[in-house]
Amino acid sequence: MSDNDLNEFEDIRPYNDEEFPEIIKRLSRNKYLKDFIVNLKWPNSPNLCRRPAGKLVEFMIRKELGHYKTIAEFQEKFSIGRLVKWIVDKTTNGISSSGIDKLEKGTSYLFISNHRDIVLDSALINNFLVHEGFPTTHIAFGDNLLINDFIGDLIRINKSFIVKRNLPPREQIAASIKLSKYINKTLENGETIWIAQKEGRSKDGADQTNPAVIKMFYLSQRKSGVEFSDFIKKCRIIPVSISYELDPCDTLKGWEVHRKETRENVEKTKTLDLISIWTGMKGFKGRVHIDFGDQLSGNYANDKDVARALDRAIHRGYKLWPSNYISYDELNSTGKYADRYTEQEREEFLGRFRKLEEPVLKKVLSMYARPVSNQEEAVFDNAE
Repeated sequence: MSDNDLNEFEDIRPYNDEEFPEIIKRLSRNKYLKDFIVNLKWPNSPNLCRRPAGKLVEFMIRKELGHYKTIAEFQEKFSIGRLVKWIVDKTTNGISSSGIDKLEKGTSYLFISNHRDIVLDSALINNFLVHEGFPTTHIAFGDNLLINDFIGDLIRINKSFIVKRNLPPREQIAASIKLSKYINKTLENGETIWIAQKEGRSKDGADQTNPAVIKMFYLSQRKSGVEFSDFIKKCRIIPVSISYELDPCDTLKGWEVHRKETRENVEKTKTLDLISIWTGMKGFKGRVHIDFGDQLSGNYANDKDVARALDRAIHRGYKLWPSNYISYDELNSTGKYADRYTEQEREEFLGRFRKLEEPVLKKVLSMYARPVSNQEEAVFDNAE
């Protein structure tokens, strides 16, 4: 981006290569990062050793990250090459993808996906892109997740831009127009963007696109003379379906949904977001599949039409696991999908929730079961 663009989008843009060395120095001195690594490497070290261990870790971070000269190199060799690889190796039974062969190198895309994990959804998409020789995406990240300066530095050094939320109405409109301009400028510059289909993770498995997301893309282009349907084609929107066999945050989500339905004014804290980030990263996920769908190419009258098309594509592309079929049959007291799982798989999956209260258990099972219903409806709609 030009200097003018950098100034215009200063408060929401990712860091650039010129800023990279200073951010690395700042991260290496960060107490949260040093404490995390000390606890990871020497969990039983006495308090007396913590300070010298922190100094050693600071030196290690600078030495390790000092080799990288650009953000692209940092992402490819460290963020994805080491951290994401570690997460995949330690917390999954393997990851797979489909449809990535349809993407063309040198072309910008707007990836819109369902949203299950705060950090890993975009990280795993980028993992496949890097392995296939594509650049990483710019990532939409809500400002509610800027828990502290450390988290802010980590996400902005990984090509994340900030989505401002919960502002007064007039300020929110201005922020949405700026965000729309940033996204369109980024696409015009040949970069690819990832954004979730709605604000916040899906906690009920519905995976439904909020038309307001689509409307936001067009906000800054309304006076350009480009018709809405032509604009959507110009964006090169790719529906992406992310399917986790097991969600490490499933009980957290179940409790959150239950509490919202049974209590008033339950405020979600930044601490809970941090717990969800950490649980999602270190928790076991079973198998994970990412499907890159066909580019949207229809004639769409409005944002609701696009949202419906995205929903159908994301639901059709969702990889259904035994956990989904088991949950569907349990909730509906049926054996409709009994041929899709074994009795051992059923017992092991349900055993995860043996201590959960019945109302919360139903919320968790509903979250796993909903993709089955979604896919049944999407396939039926497609047949018609």
